[in-house]
Amino acid sequence: MPVWDAEAAVRRATGAHGAHRAGTLLRAVMRAFAQFDNLVPPEQLHAAQRYFATSVRWQYGWPQGTEDPFSHWNIDFLKAKLENQENLEDELRGEPAFAPLARIWDTMQEGPMHGHQLVRCYANAHTYGVEGYLHRDSQQADNYTVLVYLNPVWKTDWAGELLFFDATGDVLHAVSPRPGRVLTFPGDVRHAARAVSRTCPAIRVSLAFKTRIAS
Repeated sequence: MPVWDAEAAVRRATGAHGAHRAGTLLRAVMRAFAQFDNLVPPEQLHAAQRYFATSVRWQYGWPQGTEDPFSHWNIDFLKAKLENQENLEDELRGEPAFAPLARIWDTMQEGPMHGHQLVRCYANAHTYGVEGYLHRDSQQADNYTVLVYLNPVWKTDWAGELLFFDATGDVLHAVSPRPGRVLTFPGDVRHAARAVSRTCPAIRVSLAFKTRIAS
């Protein structure tokens, strides 16, 4: 079950006298925003962690939007364009090396992403000094993002939270990249991954499935 109380978060963000604004904001944010900490079975999580540890070769230079002058580490599994809306599930399942990713996608489709199609699949990584910047994943209302955090260990002191922002630019919610944690949210919600701290010895890894509602 989701562990984020979005209604309480919106009340805190808007204050006691912002009932109308709170209701409008809550309806916008809660189209499909959820957090799960036990959705991915341990065997699937461990298989994906092994795959990333042994087979993934990161590339540096992935931008976060057309106006972002900086970039981060990335691997694009399906080589799809940013605007792709075609279903790429067969491509994911058809590559034997992607089996750990395909099994996690199947779990998503059997759960919170039932009725969605896969339009992109990639992974991002951040090391100390690599910032994430404010962006939207999509401008289309029927596009969604699924993030799966793959680090086997994550300490609070390592930072690297994912921040979500309201229309005024205030932080609406923050999520720590705990091992196996899954987030689903509308692709047009503004968000940013904050940098890991100088005490973090690890690379912060998130697996991303970009989806659209099947018509």
